[in-house]
Amino acid sequence: MTQVTVEGLPKIVAKLEKLAKWNENDHNALVEINQRVGNVFAMSAKANVKDFTGDIKVYEKTGRGSGRNPGNQAGKVRMVVKKGQLRRSIGVWQPRKNETRVLAGPMTNTMGRRKTRKNADGWFSHIVETGHFFGKQTTTSNVGAFGRSKKATESRMRNLHLRLLQNRFGKYMK
Repeated sequence: MTQVTVEGLPKIVAKLEKLAKWNENDHNALVEINQRVGNVFAMSAKANVKDFTGDIKVYEKTGRGSGRNPGNQAGKVRMVVKKGQLRRSIGVWQPRKNETRVLAGPMTNTMGRRKTRKNADGWFSHIVETGHFFGKQTTTSNVGAFGRSKKATESRMRNLHLRLLQNRFGKYMK
């Protein structure tokens, strides 16, 4: 029978224990750092998104097209998108509480049950970002607002993230 010994095994075990304790103790600190970094994008996006001039009525779909009844009468209003709703929907959130990952952008109730307020639900943000406006492809001031914000804040977010991680977890980053 042969016996194998690994040199330096206690060092490796100590590092693994330290890593496990780090993950356990500093989960909330990592989430907080990621939220601060995500907030850079959220604030930039809120500044770039301009409010529409008034409320927009969303009609139920009927057989004669979106929101039209026989005789070309307007159909039943399904919901009203309030002025400034897209801007109010932009924020930072944690998709799963057991992860340190944080997302930033328009929050919506339809995906993942975010529990956003009715007047701050950004379910239509993809429509605005791509330039669809009342069924037409147009260019407004909000088209590409999220892409522009991401491009403008990317390097600043990366530098802030690195700086915050080094300040908080300097002892682990040697």
